[in-house]
Amino acid sequence: MNTLIDTIKKAENVLLVCHVRPDGDCLGAGFAVMRVCEKLGKNTDFVCDSPLPAHYSFLPDGGRLNDEKFFGYDLAIAVDCADEFRMGKFGDVFFSVPVTINIDHHITNTNFASINIVKGDASSTCEILFDLFKDGYIDEQIAEYLYMGISTDTGHFRHNNTSPETLIAAAELVRYRFDVSALIDNLYRSNPIGKLKLIGVALNKMRFFENNRICIIALSQKDIAGCDCGLSDTEGIIDYPMTIKEVEVAVCMSQQSGSSFKVSFRSKGPDVAAIAGKFGGGGHILASGCVVNGDFNGCVNKVVAAITEDIR
Repeated sequence: MNTLIDTIKKAENVLLVCHVRPDGDCLGAGFAVMRVCEKLGKNTDFVCDSPLPAHYSFLPDGGRLNDEKFFGYDLAIAVDCADEFRMGKFGDVFFSVPVTINIDHHITNTNFASINIVKGDASSTCEILFDLFKDGYIDEQIAEYLYMGISTDTGHFRHNNTSPETLIAAAELVRYRFDVSALIDNLYRSNPIGKLKLIGVALNKMRFFENNRICIIALSQKDIAGCDCGLSDTEGIIDYPMTIKEVEVAVCMSQQSGSSFKVSFRSKGPDVAAIAGKFGGGGHILASGCVVNGDFNGCVNKVVAAITEDIR
């Protein structure tokens, strides 16, 4: 029994929702589900409480995001959302729909929908969807979307969430003969000059604590704007301190308003989902996130204190 496919078949108008500040996994998942819904003859809208990041402007369906055309939804599907708050302003719309599905891979998922397809041991939402779509629903473009999500959420198969099942899924998707090299170029070799400048600023702002076991990068709005970048351009910066031998926990804090910071955690062992949970966030044991409110130095101190308490 395939609960997702069976439920889509019963619907007429489908609303897809992904999380704010979308990444490769939620975009790949959303566009893949959108294409499957349309294969099954369903009217489908895909929305996000953030615009499409410029980094993903190469996606063939990018113009479909937030291009709502249908009303009277009878099925709403959330992809890659650990809780209902990640949907932003579309959370209310989601819960107004008679049937809701939540497809996600975060261990902290709150099972907020009427149907919850949650696998905390999967590398990505796209890996879950591969299993759900592999019996006749994948074509070349859907394969590319699913591969993109798996690749970006595993750091192109470098992170600890890469399992044998992850690699098998990726290998099977490559069989659909989309241009893997072109996709990798678009994802990892197409940075604007400003992004490289921002990486330089970030590396110069690295601060170390607990004998170099903790590394924190805190970027102000001025830092980001000064490199002609936006908040989405901070994606991936956290991977750089993780290459330092002594670092066990890395943090990238990006100021999104005067008193609000988007915080990303990465770990080589300590449970950073628990640390993010102290601030109302969550995610995975080795990769999580949250929002911290307060002044610049105060937020840094709160995050350092929370990590130190856990790793001592």
